[in-house]
Amino acid sequence: MHSLWQNEIAEQLNTPLALRVYTSRLLGQEPALVLHGGGNTSVKTQITNLFGETEEILYVKGSGWDLETIEAGGFAPVKMDVLLKMAGLKELSDSDMVKYQRAAMTDPSAPNPSVEAILHAIIPFAYVDHTHADAIVTLTNTPDGEGMLQELFGKRVFVIPYVMPGFALAKLVYEMTQELEWQSIEGLVLMNHGLFTFSDDAKVAYEKTIDLVTEAEQFIEAKLCLKSEAIEESTGHEPSGYPEQEISIDLIELAQIRKLVSAQKGAAQVALLNSSLPSCHMASHPKLNDIATRGPLTPDHVIRTKRIPVILGEDFETDLSEYASQYIEYFGSYQQGQTMLNYAPNFAIWQGKAAISFGKTVKEALIIEDITSHTFDAILTAQQISQYQALSAQEIFEVEYWELEQAKLKKAASKNTPLLGKVIIVTSGSDDVRQALVAELTSLGANVIELNHEQDFDTLDKCQEAAETAIIDFGGLDNLICLDDNSANQLLINTCEVFLEHGLSPTVLCVNHNALPVMSSDTIKVLALSCQLPNKNEQDDNQESAIFNLTSAIKMMLSKEYLPSEEPVSV
Repeated sequence: MHSLWQNEIAEQLNTPLALRVYTSRLLGQEPALVLHGGGNTSVKTQITNLFGETEEILYVKGSGWDLETIEAGGFAPVKMDVLLKMAGLKELSDSDMVKYQRAAMTDPSAPNPSVEAILHAIIPFAYVDHTHADAIVTLTNTPDGEGMLQELFGKRVFVIPYVMPGFALAKLVYEMTQELEWQSIEGLVLMNHGLFTFSDDAKVAYEKTIDLVTEAEQFIEAKLCLKSEAIEESTGHEPSGYPEQEISIDLIELAQIRKLVSAQKGAAQVALLNSSLPSCHMASHPKLNDIATRGPLTPDHVIRTKRIPVILGEDFETDLSEYASQYIEYFGSYQQGQTMLNYAPNFAIWQGKAAISFGKTVKEALIIEDITSHTFDAILTAQQISQYQALSAQEIFEVEYWELEQAKLKKAASKNTPLLGKVIIVTSGSDDVRQALVAELTSLGANVIELNHEQDFDTLDKCQEAAETAIIDFGGLDNLICLDDNSANQLLINTCEVFLEHGLSPTVLCVNHNALPVMSSDTIKVLALSCQLPNKNEQDDNQESAIFNLTSAIKMMLSKEYLPSEEPVSV
């Protein structure tokens, strides 16, 4: 890992907060350090308040901000004296901690402070950087994690045993460091959690993270080399890394998986196939069912991924049913009056093939894919140098059902998007009509594959490619909208039928067609829409009105509330 610090940029930054933004973004650019909102940073500085008094302030990353893109407004200014008094309390609930931290802010319009604000406050340096570095967490997720940290760093880092994030963690660090000479260490390692580095200089704090993580990466590499040499000596063959392997994916089976998971979740999902080398190697691992179900790399990942994936064999329905039963049992074992979350998986490992990430949106599924890809790599690495060992199911449950983590999900609740997660192909038609319809469907949450006039779908291969695009990009196909009575539509409809059969409320909607197609599957609805399409020669307001009427009718016909009649709808 290399430092991204550039003196010519840093020299132009003349405030501590500006430097804090800069180095935070440097950390956020490296996925091996933080992923999707993970980690947090802070800077301690002084301000002059309304009364001309000097106050010590901690600017700490605000909840919901991402280090890669954070701005000055993404940091919450909290009074240091309040945070330090809070650290001395014997007990404090996390909800009260959040409330009193917010009350101690000097700017009520700023975001909520990080739940680790108190921990940042008690570290006696201006700049504090906290990351979930893959290399560090890989080492701590082994049975002898503390021993390897001692072997690597000696007394240069101070190791904190795992405890629940929030006030409990801040309190533990506060108590353990009362006699600590902070100048004698380079960082804190939180077991199964991550790394803290610090300095009164922004560059030094940032580069301490880079240096310590680089040492951990080199340490792991050396361990892997020793293991490789031992294997070669005993077998006479040099082991390779991830073996190249050909995988065969049945797209119809992928669509079936998406449909089953969507049914369990009670909402349409996209299903993104992750066929990266670590993913495929994990899926083909001889101990897959053991190592893939030990838990996440860090507990905060559970809010995205759930504790474990579903392992899919040949009977998808049975595998998903058993997963649901196990999740219900897991909840029952540890719950203390909480309401159970949905029991469907957030990602799957398809045995012998690859991984699949599920989400209501592509963005949500991609976040899960990123997290699981890093986790697969860490699991495989830990297994080679020692053994992968995550936190206990109860410890993971405490974070999954932590009131503060659940609050994050509520804030990210989806807007009113009735077609969220649906996958729709729209065939060629008038450019204005097609583009307006695609924009409307997209605004309602649909994932749209747009076929325009420049693409002639007059051969089986071209139609097959269009249909397969929906499965490859989104995991399934739910609706096909044919905007004009083109002879090529029938070929496209016939090609899509095998995928539509496994869609969610699968529908073929024909606009102004003289004859409607007959589907071989009873599960696929065929709907007709008769409408006056806008004429290019019409005035703009008439044209916009016609397009609005058309898109409104299509939206109505594809919504759950629509009950199809035998007669075409006219608009």
